[in-house]
Amino acid sequence: MRCHAPVKYTCPSCKHVQLQGGTCEKCGVDFAKYAAMLVFQAKETAQSQRTKAQGRTAIIKQIILLPITGGLSLIKYFAGKLRDR
Repeated sequence: MRCHAPVKYTCPSCKHVQLQGGTCEKCGVDFAKYAAMLVFQAKETAQSQRTKAQGRTAIIKQIILLPITGGLSLIKYFAGKLRDR
């Protein structure tokens, strides 16, 4: 901005290059809405990966506790999973 060079915006959808932001002159995509959608998708992906990791951790924890609890906690864990479905 300080060098006074023209700023060029590239449409994230169709890769059209233009001198003004806002909406794409070629396909009509709103840049702000598109960026918000990408952020929302990234959050959803991160949340699903976090949920899967928590599930794997819970199973590993129950397997490690198997000798101590005699398998009772593992049975309760799987019974709870079946009820949640």
